[in-house]
Amino acid sequence: MRYFVILGSSIVTPPNPSSSSTPQHRHSIKPHKSSLPKLTPFPPSPSSPWHISCTPLSLNHCAHLASKLAQEFEIVLQGPLDSEVNVELLAKVVLLGIRGRDVRTAIDTLNKVQGLEISLSTHLDASAMNVIANECCRMVTCGHIEEAVELMEVLSRFQLSIRELVQPSDIIKRCVLSRNPDLAVRYASLLPHAHILFCNIISEFGKRRDLISALKAYDALKKHLDSPNMYIYRAIIDACGLCGDYMKSRYIYEDLLNHKITPNIYVFNSLMNVNAHDLSYTLNLYQNMQNLGLKPDMTSYNILLKACCVAGRVDLAQDMYKELKHLESVGRLKLDVFTYSTIIKVFADAKLWQMALKIKRDMLSAGVSLNTIAWSSLINACAHAGLVEQAIQLFEEMLLAGCEPNTQCFNIILHACVEACQYDRAFRFFYSWKGNKMLGSFGEGYNSNLEQGAMHNATTVPNGISNSHILSFTERFPFTPTTSTYNILLKACGTDYYHAKALIDEMKTVGLSPNQISWSILIDICAGSEKVEGAIEILKTMADAGIKPDVVAYTTAIKVCVESKNFMQALTLYEEMKSYEIHPNWVTYNTLLKARSKYGSVQEVQQCLAIYQDMRKAGYKPNDYYLEELIEEWCEGVIQDNRGNQGEFSSSNKSELERPHSLLLEKIAAHLLKRVADILAIDVQGLTKVEARLVILAVLRMIKENHGLGQSVNDDILIIIGATKADENPAKHILEVEEAIIKLLKNELGLDALPARARIAPSDTPKLQSPNLSNLNIESLPGENASTTTMNFQTRRPAVLQRLKVTKKSLYRWLQGKVSVK
Repeated sequence: MRYFVILGSSIVTPPNPSSSSTPQHRHSIKPHKSSLPKLTPFPPSPSSPWHISCTPLSLNHCAHLASKLAQEFEIVLQGPLDSEVNVELLAKVVLLGIRGRDVRTAIDTLNKVQGLEISLSTHLDASAMNVIANECCRMVTCGHIEEAVELMEVLSRFQLSIRELVQPSDIIKRCVLSRNPDLAVRYASLLPHAHILFCNIISEFGKRRDLISALKAYDALKKHLDSPNMYIYRAIIDACGLCGDYMKSRYIYEDLLNHKITPNIYVFNSLMNVNAHDLSYTLNLYQNMQNLGLKPDMTSYNILLKACCVAGRVDLAQDMYKELKHLESVGRLKLDVFTYSTIIKVFADAKLWQMALKIKRDMLSAGVSLNTIAWSSLINACAHAGLVEQAIQLFEEMLLAGCEPNTQCFNIILHACVEACQYDRAFRFFYSWKGNKMLGSFGEGYNSNLEQGAMHNATTVPNGISNSHILSFTERFPFTPTTSTYNILLKACGTDYYHAKALIDEMKTVGLSPNQISWSILIDICAGSEKVEGAIEILKTMADAGIKPDVVAYTTAIKVCVESKNFMQALTLYEEMKSYEIHPNWVTYNTLLKARSKYGSVQEVQQCLAIYQDMRKAGYKPNDYYLEELIEEWCEGVIQDNRGNQGEFSSSNKSELERPHSLLLEKIAAHLLKRVADILAIDVQGLTKVEARLVILAVLRMIKENHGLGQSVNDDILIIIGATKADENPAKHILEVEEAIIKLLKNELGLDALPARARIAPSDTPKLQSPNLSNLNIESLPGENASTTTMNFQTRRPAVLQRLKVTKKSLYRWLQGKVSVK
């Protein structure tokens, strides 16, 4: 092989105190003439013989020197590799490259000898490792994570400990932010506590709501597992829960079972918790857990109670609570504060405040102190039941027990007062909790200000409950109002727009931003004071503040316009919200359809029918009965000489109009939304005589109103009543509808209505089944010559269309007012 020697004048070799005692680590070096130029030696440091100043000049100098050393080392490597490699030179090349921030040289040099069993641990002391650690930290801080991990991978192959080089959480955090799960797994697999870091990687991706990266990390790290790791299985299931993908957690569970891996109790608990919204699946998991011989712990029961709470199964939760009390009595388990809090919340959500108070007594008798969640649920239970005084008393007990209330507790009390119309009391609590000295005395001036506008209806506070503890606890517990707090107080302003606007300004002063709910409440307050301009201005303010008005805000503004009789502005807002792709809800449509109590022009009817059709297309069920009454009143207005002829045709016969979906309104909409010139036929097929009458009157009224605008009918109008078979008489209901229409047109309107039946294409009548067809014939319409045709094949018969024709001439006379009604 080829040997080399490093000239003493070229390189300064640091003293090696262990060289005499451990000669086995030194390899015999035969002379070899160096091709390196003579270099100035580095001055040694008292602390480290490898010390180099970190100035930019010395960094470049180190990089240059490392490059030269690497070239010389590469000359050595041109021959066959064996154990006769100068490890000290190798360590020097690596250290100089890292010190000069030429990490690539160090990595490439080490990769060239990675096939040899070489250890650098005895050639790089603590000072050298500090240099490597500092450079690794610098690369991580600068975002060069890939290069840092690659360096540590190479160093680990040469028996160097990389555990202390970089804080693992720093690299994992950077990998999570860059969504690089493979790199995170590569780094974690280098450390002895890799299984813990694997769980941290998955958890961090889950917290970032990046389930795809979490699953990639899970798939990558499974290759590094020699045996099932329940911690990792639990971490990925919890990540599915954080990301809201419960189905993926089920797939992971099924995959474990397919690989004959039995989850432990903690994996089952995580799986049940992620799927707690599905009570049946959670109970199924609980049963599977027992079938596998796993005993549920207290966490398992708490999750089951949570599932019952979400599903609203009070009965099941109550039975489970009785079972748990029995198990506690026999010493098999001990109920904790989470169990009691959950069962209290179950009863609180069901408004069973008495049962919730009973659990509280059980809790205290068992020596378990109530936590904030338990107190909050109890207060909420009484507040939802309208028991304001009981809720306030529980809040006072909470304070006396030394339990610090959260913002939700404060908001529950305020909301209870507002719902009970105790507006002044709500404001008194609020300003007392804030520690407002000006309102500390609650004098007459304050009360008089609160009672302006709608405040005069505030309920008087009973004297039975002392509020001394509530009004004086500010020094003991901090109170920080939230946006929800101010939203509750906005509702307490009633119709006092200026008081509500002052609260909005106060929110901004304390650093809170009004949300969509805040602005919607303010818009609703404008309705009480009939401030249409104010509601429109609020919508613009929301847009200027970067808050996109939602359907609630628009619906509230539309309500303000409707209550102020400004229907055109309401329609403008309706079209605006649709242009912004904000889908109206049922309240929006219903507010617009009920905006008018009477229709005046055909345009108003057309507008409402368009909204009606939009409502039907959106999947909402409109109030057909209310709309039918208004349209009927509008349609009947076309008859100027009302002589009480409506009689049997009046829609007071509700049975004919009550249908799941109003075919009448659909027919009217189909005709009224056309142009007058396009109306060549009025289709009343399938309608009753009352409905047919209204459709015809609606079309005639539209024709009459448009005639005044210069639009006229250019042809006769056909009224299609129904179809019958050619060889059969018209059905009874068709004759009734035809008779009613003729009476309407001739007797009430003075129009000419003539029969205009016509043959149409073969109908959908069944094919003839008898093989003997010699005696069958097709009858022609009356007035035509009937001919008998012998048929030797199977066929279908044509149908006759029952129609009436309203002549153009009689329409013109009617429109000119020259009709003589008989």
